[in-house]
Amino acid sequence: MLQFIKKIEKDTWVILLLIFISTYSIFNLKHWKKADRVIAYDVVSYYAYLPATFIYDDVTLQHPNQKFNEYEHTFWYHETADGNKIFKTSMGMAILYSPFFFLSHFYTLATDGVASGFSPPYKFGIALSSLFYMLIGFIFLRKLLRKFYSEKVTAYTLLFIGLGTNFYYYTIIGVGMPHIYLFSLLATTVYFTVKWFEQPSFKKTIFLGVLFGLMVLVRPTMLILLLFPLLFNLNSKSSVTERFYFLKKHILQVLIMAIFAFIIWIPQFIYWKMASGNYLFYSYTEEGFFFNDPQIINALFSFRKGWLLYTPIMTFALIGLGWIAYKKEKITWSLIVPIIVYFYVASCWWDWWFGGSFGYRTMIDVMPLLAFGLAYFIQQLLIFSKPYKTSIFALLFILLGFNLFQTRQAHEGLLHHDSMTKAAYFKILFKLQTQITREEVKPYLKAPDYDGAKKGERDQ
Repeated sequence: MLQFIKKIEKDTWVILLLIFISTYSIFNLKHWKKADRVIAYDVVSYYAYLPATFIYDDVTLQHPNQKFNEYEHTFWYHETADGNKIFKTSMGMAILYSPFFFLSHFYTLATDGVASGFSPPYKFGIALSSLFYMLIGFIFLRKLLRKFYSEKVTAYTLLFIGLGTNFYYYTIIGVGMPHIYLFSLLATTVYFTVKWFEQPSFKKTIFLGVLFGLMVLVRPTMLILLLFPLLFNLNSKSSVTERFYFLKKHILQVLIMAIFAFIIWIPQFIYWKMASGNYLFYSYTEEGFFFNDPQIINALFSFRKGWLLYTPIMTFALIGLGWIAYKKEKITWSLIVPIIVYFYVASCWWDWWFGGSFGYRTMIDVMPLLAFGLAYFIQQLLIFSKPYKTSIFALLFILLGFNLFQTRQAHEGLLHHDSMTKAAYFKILFKLQTQITREEVKPYLKAPDYDGAKKGERDQ
């Protein structure tokens, strides 16, 4: 037994530590016992396909069974001029929740519980799904990073992402939101993309097609991440030529990949046809992008939701990406271009702060790519002289601790989910509810103008 433990590598120990801390936190918080948690806010829309189909017998909500009357208020949907009820979000998250939904449903029926789809066992299932996909994401991120970096570098990188960013918040508090799931899908996709380029096979081709299709079905803007395989290891004219002939040689597998990505979307097309009469339907109605007015500075630094303000440790990931570009590493363009494009598109969304959240949550989606930058920075840091190395590592761990502190502030409601200002930020700095109340902070908050934002009136 002792020999087995000694063989466990440092980066594996980090994953075990992260899953232990997250599991302990989730079971300590017990969100599934609270009425306004887990299946609440955006998660209601992601999840609705499952109870509507398998409990209320009508995914279109036009002719559900009688049980629906008691829980109709729980569903979020857009009602068209024709009276059609259509869920706002696509069904990718429902597919990811589904194994845990069915386990929860069978358990509830077996124990004569309230089989409504919204009772505590169903919430508990989603909480478990958060832990499951977190574990899968870190397993494949570890496997991916170890192809490029050492065990020690990978261990530090996993630790700083798992506890030093708002990833932790969305694992244990913002349970059920899509970011941990997208992180997992992207980490797995990038890993198998690298493996596919090393040695293509039909098994990997089909798996990648399913992963790409599912990732985009969860969040359509993840289509941008197709730039990673398109640009992977392209850093010269000769590499572009080689890639052309490589893809030409494997064109059948590329087509199969696209076919399986399309197959994943077929249930969504059928749902839209049933619910709206059209195979394609823009369910976000009046919500959209303002590509001529990106909120880049706000998205990076604003007190409302600035990414680098609330997740400062990612500054070192950006420095690492710049270092990778300076060294002209082969992987440069496949990392930098998707990250920049994804961030730009996110900053153009009408609700650039992404509603109620801790930090700029959408960047969790692309953290598997940002991890390369953080790992590269740590790799270079390890060869610095001892005083510099010690000082910067001390700073990194301070930032990790600060993230955990702010996570608690967000959980306590001191760090407001969408109305933070400079005055509010400094009012609560280094304080918890034992030192200041939410009522004391309230005068310093400024709620965003959601209606104006939908019209392009950019609220700072």
